[in-house]
Amino acid sequence: MASFPYEDRFEINRGMPEHGRPRDEIIAELEWMGTEEDAFWRDGKVSGTMYCGDMDHYDFLAKAYQPFAHVNVLQRDICPSATKFESEIIAMTLDMLHGDAVAGHHPDETPCGSITSGGTDSIVTAMLAYRDWARATKGITAPQVILPETAHPAFDKACHLFGIEGIKAPVGEDTLVDLDFVREHIGPNTIALVGSAGNYPYGTIDPIAELSELALAHDIGLHVDGCLGGFILPWGEALGYDIDVFDFRLPGVTTISADTHKYGYGLKGTSVLSYRNKELRSHQYFTSTDWQGGKYLSPGLAGSRSGGLIAATWASMVSLGREGYLRYAEQIFSTAFAMQDIVTSHDELRLMGAPTWCFSFTSDVFDIYHVNDAMRPKGWRFNGQQYPNAIHMCVTRPQTQPGVVEAFAADLADAIVYALDPPSPDPMSGAIYGGVPGGPTPEAGAFVREIMISMLDDMQQIPPADR
Repeated sequence: MASFPYEDRFEINRGMPEHGRPRDEIIAELEWMGTEEDAFWRDGKVSGTMYCGDMDHYDFLAKAYQPFAHVNVLQRDICPSATKFESEIIAMTLDMLHGDAVAGHHPDETPCGSITSGGTDSIVTAMLAYRDWARATKGITAPQVILPETAHPAFDKACHLFGIEGIKAPVGEDTLVDLDFVREHIGPNTIALVGSAGNYPYGTIDPIAELSELALAHDIGLHVDGCLGGFILPWGEALGYDIDVFDFRLPGVTTISADTHKYGYGLKGTSVLSYRNKELRSHQYFTSTDWQGGKYLSPGLAGSRSGGLIAATWASMVSLGREGYLRYAEQIFSTAFAMQDIVTSHDELRLMGAPTWCFSFTSDVFDIYHVNDAMRPKGWRFNGQQYPNAIHMCVTRPQTQPGVVEAFAADLADAIVYALDPPSPDPMSGAIYGGVPGGPTPEAGAFVREIMISMLDDMQQIPPADR
């Protein structure tokens, strides 16, 4: 097996080439790799990852990207179009998230937003804004955030970077945050609460309305992580599906992250961080007034940002409109519920919580990763959960293709037969997805962390010496 991607097919650059290569040769190489890798997901058997899957749409976005591919939107005087694109993306997102409701419960506030490079950027930026807001308005220097244990690891990254203590609230069997724990742990240093809509492991929506009441009662922030669900759940609600309110209709919600590069069907990577008011947003800004290079300002963590990505995101949203998003959402929700019905038709399996478009399932009869072992050779690529072991399917447009649900039904049935009598008691995929049996320990965590660091090193390896 090749130890470096495509080393058996293409030349490896182990340093700067002495002479440049022909452009048509480079393009041919890129097209070959792109086509080869697209084959992994186009049959609809990959959970999440590719949210649109429509190659015509991708071609359209590439054309929208091209006129601004070379543009850095930090330099606004030479690219005023970026202000048009950003402001309209924010306006459309706020419309979807009922930003107009703010006038009813906070008439002195004006909802607003900011575009970031992705979900992690939106989450990290929100936590920075809460930290600096609490420091400036309340004098809090040892900030704490209370978040469900199912919250995305981006919150842990933000706490690590910005000196925030993250207090992890447990979740119940329903996979939702324990409100009593949250209520009991709010203290003088609490700057914000966190809820997910929906959370990544299970796709379920935390009780945002109750968190909103707690946030209002204690005059603290409430961030709703809609990075995954923000651009699909509103359309599901509009279609009549039973989805709890999680947006700015709730008066305690102060920020919402929603990724345009997921169910917004834009290019990677963009996300929108929406705010209930401009004063809170101002704490994400960075300004430098005394640098020799001049006065410097940026709206967030990044300096340079891609004009092409912002233009393509705008193009995606205005090309689809409300009608397009509703049409795709109906296909996704109906497919997700059909797949869940298949899961629940098997007594050996059970769903985690009460999910909608994104669902996770486990087994009390056998290790669910035996099912993963049996389905992976047939092309299925699920996302794995641990504590307890479970399999997660995030339904996207590729799953709505004809025949995918039927293939899921047939392959899952075969996989259950395999899991009931596996060749080995330990599943092959357990070491990757399942963690260590019996729950995490410091020793196990250190061992797994070493493996993860090795994986990251491999992703960024320098081309190996010629053998």
